[in-house]
Amino acid sequence: MSDNKDSLIHIEYKFVDHGWKQNYVLSRIEDLEREHFALMVDKLDESHSDYGTWYEAVREVVVEIERLKFIFKKLGGSFGSEIPGID
Repeated sequence: MSDNKDSLIHIEYKFVDHGWKQNYVLSRIEDLEREHFALMVDKLDESHSDYGTWYEAVREVVVEIERLKFIFKKLGGSFGSEIPGID
């Protein structure tokens, strides 16, 4: 049943090519790196009442960056400093 359900949400891309997909994912990573930087500039002390909320926001950004890096690598992308075949 899930195969049939999944087929209802996928399309064949006619205008979105491989390079565009890579650039889109990189753009999302760039936005998240900016968000992470802003959160770190406004880092809260552990004793601050909103520290838990701040910390979770930072963790969510980090997790999303890692997810997008995985997708970028699946699309054949490289960040340049990586040695192919070594994780």
